[in-house]
Amino acid sequence: MHKINPGKLVHGFHLSRSFEVPEFRLLVAELIHEKTKAKYWHLGREDANKTFSVQFRTAPRDNSGVSHILEHTALCGSQKYPVRDPFFNMLRRSQASFMNALTANDWTMYPFSTMNDADFQNLLRVYADAVFKPKLNELDFMYVL
Repeated sequence: MHKINPGKLVHGFHLSRSFEVPEFRLLVAELIHEKTKAKYWHLGREDANKTFSVQFRTAPRDNSGVSHILEHTALCGSQKYPVRDPFFNMLRRSQASFMNALTANDWTMYPFSTMNDADFQNLLRVYADAVFKPKLNELDFMYVL
């Protein structure tokens, strides 16, 4: 990864800062989307794994577990991939070295990693559609509960 000058606009993102983490041989670029103000951290290092993760702040209003339920139901099909459980179908077909979804107290995360470029692009399409355009069918909520 090469350094980008702060303030430069890249695909709708402004670079707010970049820095090195020598202990991990990382170059970090913190970008902020101009329109949505979403933060994007690009971590670059020499590694055969291509890793992606999208995280959301999911602060709970109560102890109902709704964030964890939504984590699972978001993976029950999406606009472009309306099949039941595309996530588990990908586990069988993908060359991913890591695939998961995680819910903590106040955030939800959808990470994956693979060494294959084509597999990375496919996983990225499926993950992005799952988290940004999930089907969220009522029957899926009954199944998860």
